[in-house]
Amino acid sequence: MASALTDFVKKREFLVCMDSDGCVMDTVRIKHCTVFCPELIRVFSLDEYADMITSAWKEINITGITRGIPRFESVVQIFDRLKNRGVEVPGSEDIAAWVRTASELSTASLQQEMLRTGSLALRKLQEWNNACNRRIQALEPTFEPFPGVETSLRQLHAVADVAVVSAANESAIESEWTRYGLSRHADVIFGQEVGSKANSIAVMLACGYESRKVMMVGDAMGDAQAAAANGVAFVPILPGKEAESWRRLQEEALPKLLHGTFNPTYQNELLAALRSALHG
Repeated sequence: MASALTDFVKKREFLVCMDSDGCVMDTVRIKHCTVFCPELIRVFSLDEYADMITSAWKEINITGITRGIPRFESVVQIFDRLKNRGVEVPGSEDIAAWVRTASELSTASLQQEMLRTGSLALRKLQEWNNACNRRIQALEPTFEPFPGVETSLRQLHAVADVAVVSAANESAIESEWTRYGLSRHADVIFGQEVGSKANSIAVMLACGYESRKVMMVGDAMGDAQAAAANGVAFVPILPGKEAESWRRLQEEALPKLLHGTFNPTYQNELLAALRSALHG
C-alpha cells in the first residue's frame, strides 16, 4: 500500500474507501475498553470517577451514535461530562481549543500545539496518547480481521481501487493489514496524519473518479457523514453483525454500485440500519 498519495496510481473505474478499526479489524472494543479509557483515567488521575468515565466512554465510542469519532474528541466529551457534574479537569479548555481548531487531530499536530503553547494539559494529553499507542502496538498480535473480510476484500479489489480511510495512525494500519495479508488488497492508506475522512475521500476523488462510482465502507455515522460530504455512496458494517454486513456489501451493495442502481432509497435503508445498531 502507498502512504497517502505518494505512490498511488488510479487503475480502475471504481473506488472503495474503507475504514479499518471496527470495519475490517475487530479492534474497537479492546482498544477502547482496555487501552484508551483506562489510560485516560490513569494519566489524568481520575480514579474517583472511574465508573462514570468507563460507562460514558463506552457509550461515546462503542454503542452510541458518536462511535468512530477521533480519540481526542472523545476526551473532550468526557471532560465536558465531568464539568457538567461539577468536576473541572485542569487545562481541559486548552485541550478543547486544540481539538476545535486543529487542521488534523494527530500526534504530530498535538506535539506542535504543545510546544507552541506550553500547556501542561496538552502535555498530559500527549502522555496519554503516547501511552495508548505503545499499548496498542503491544496488543497488535492479538488483533484479527472479522470473518470473511479477506475474501470480500479480494473480490472488491478485483473490480475497484481500494483506499483505507481511517482515524488511526498509518503505521498501525499498515502493520495490522500486513500481518493478515490484507495489504495486497488495498492501494493506499489515509490515516489520522492526513486529516479528516471527508478530506481523504475528496483527495481520492481528485484523482479522477466519478462520485457515483465511489463508496465509503465504515461502522460509524462519521463515515456516513464523510461519504455524504463528498456525494458518494455509504455502506455500513453494523456493529455486532459484521459477517452479515460484509456479505451484504459483497453480494448486494457492490453490484448496485457497479450497475448504477445504488439509489437514495437504498442508501436511506442502509443508514437506518446503522442508526438502529448504534441506538440512534
